[in-house]
Amino acid sequence: MGNVCSAPLIVPSFALMIALGLCIFVQTLMFSCFRLFPRFKVRLEDAIVINYLVAATMAIAMAGPAHAWSRLGEPSTFAGMAMGVIFLYMFRKIGECTQQLGLGVVAIATKMSMVLPMLVFILMDPADGFTWHKGAAILLAFPAVWYASTPSKAKASDDPSPGGVPSAPVATWVLPAIVFLGSGLIDLGFGWFSTPEHMTSDEDRLAFASIPFVMAAMIGTGRWALLPGSKPQLDRATITGGVILGIINVGSLFFLLSAYHYMPLSRSAIVPMNNLGVVLATSLAGMIFFSERPSLRNLLGWFLATTALLLLLQSD
Repeated sequence: MGNVCSAPLIVPSFALMIALGLCIFVQTLMFSCFRLFPRFKVRLEDAIVINYLVAATMAIAMAGPAHAWSRLGEPSTFAGMAMGVIFLYMFRKIGECTQQLGLGVVAIATKMSMVLPMLVFILMDPADGFTWHKGAAILLAFPAVWYASTPSKAKASDDPSPGGVPSAPVATWVLPAIVFLGSGLIDLGFGWFSTPEHMTSDEDRLAFASIPFVMAAMIGTGRWALLPGSKPQLDRATITGGVILGIINVGSLFFLLSAYHYMPLSRSAIVPMNNLGVVLATSLAGMIFFSERPSLRNLLGWFLATTALLLLLQSD
């Protein structure tokens, strides 16, 4: 009897770890691309629009245009459209945060945003119960983001703003706060509609991912056409950066939705499992490949974030 019950869990658990590993890998690549864009003179705003054009085309092609079209009447379509409205703005802010504050900071701000969907799942999903582990993790999340997002005094005084004037203190937390809130809302949307009730196959997941990509691409190209100051300046570096980012973006959302599908755990547990890996991977990438030197405050923030995420892992 025990063998019969445990055997089916082997494949979901193995698939879960593969999906999570790939999701962590491609999200780390995404943050690294943002970090490399200034070095190769990639225009961030134009590359982001190209990214969404590429991601939308890839997702629809892989899902099958007929299948993607047939799902337009699903409730998840309207949620995907709403997420697409804020996708373009959020991607730009994530890019700015990465370039100004570093990989480790944007990873914390983005990934600790899981507090928002986690609270919703706990309150509204009967399968997700509240535990003291989750409560303690929520309390640790906010100081973790604050400390990890605060640069050292030396860096704050040495790093001028784009206009040549040192950034105001408020700038050290406004960008991470925007990224934190926006990423949380987007994660909530994908997590909420990831259940078998809304999607049952890889084609369903790709079709769902294509909707916010299409919306963001339409908004971005609309700005190009209608706003004189937004006319694109497309060069080889910007086009190449946008294409690479679009490929990574499709993989990121597909593997995240796959992890939700295969998980043998509650939805409020799968988010921190993914986020812990991304926080650690991006922080290590920043130190190894980009010579980022964290301050003591940053180290404290990373420690609090890791502690919070480990507590959440214990909750299930």
